[in-house]
Amino acid sequence: MSKTYHALVGGHFVLCTLAMIWPGALIANRIEPTVFGLPFLFFWYILWMLVLFAGLWTAYRVRHGGRRHD
Repeated sequence: MSKTYHALVGGHFVLCTLAMIWPGALIANRIEPTVFGLPFLFFWYILWMLVLFAGLWTAYRVRHGGRRHD
């Protein structure tokens, strides 16, 4: 795979990680507003975990074409 692919996947991982720790947690560290009954910080973590999953799943599909390698 190309260096661009690896840089994009790595950048996506770093962005999602930083959004869940410092400084992202400072932005979202509030009780109000509540989203789906959750304090905003909990929603923030769940949102970024889903974004991380979607990005890494997409990277897997791009790299392996959706085939399973045994």
